[in-house]
Amino acid sequence: MKKVLIILAVVFVVMGMMATAGLIYVGYRVKNRIEKEASSLRHDTSRASPVTMAAAPAPARHADPCPLLTRDEAAQILGVAVERTQAQESGGQSTCQYFAKARSQPEKMTSVASAFTAIAKGGATPEPDVKANEAYKIGQQSGMNDLIKGIGGLAAQEGAPYITVTVSWESGRQAMSMLKSVIAGNSAGVKTTEDLAGIGDDALMGPMDSFLAFTKGQTEVQIDLTQVPKGRDKGVAIARTIAPRL
Repeated sequence: MKKVLIILAVVFVVMGMMATAGLIYVGYRVKNRIEKEASSLRHDTSRASPVTMAAAPAPARHADPCPLLTRDEAAQILGVAVERTQAQESGGQSTCQYFAKARSQPEKMTSVASAFTAIAKGGATPEPDVKANEAYKIGQQSGMNDLIKGIGGLAAQEGAPYITVTVSWESGRQAMSMLKSVIAGNSAGVKTTEDLAGIGDDALMGPMDSFLAFTKGQTEVQIDLTQVPKGRDKGVAIARTIAPRL
């Protein structure tokens, strides 16, 4: 009971951070919309006309993306034991899923409580001081990104992969352009993404550090970070491991 009361007290502290929570909500809404729309957009850009299909069939060597990031490399970067990987191929798009040891509900609850506590301890300090075009930093600096991921993890499907790396081998630049358009069109004028330098040709961190997308040549890579705390730094490390191997 005492633990529950502590958590409830922290909830009231978090509710006092409405400006921060409001921006995070915008990011969450954008993320959900992106997942629905960007998937269909990527599928459309992967379509080729009959002439193109005849002239340039997709190379078979692109079927398995898992060697781009080995199981041991993923475990070292993520800080969790990765038990296995699973590759899939469909319509010019390849995925590699990384499965970690499942956490129990009590472990997940402890993680959420820790995130609440961390935010509560920072409640006496000023809110993050960021520029108008850097709203994405609020979730990172306040700890709200990790809190929302922890809450989402409570309802995560059992047996789901910890992270997924998706590679679209063709029309990557067009896919990235469309992805940015979807984000801009659903973020209510708030910049919920971070432009990243030094990764491929073009890279961004998605709302709430929920994914990282980058292009290299005509290839686009997306790294799902929806379950990964401190996702920004870990996502960047993963992307920098993958990019030179494309």
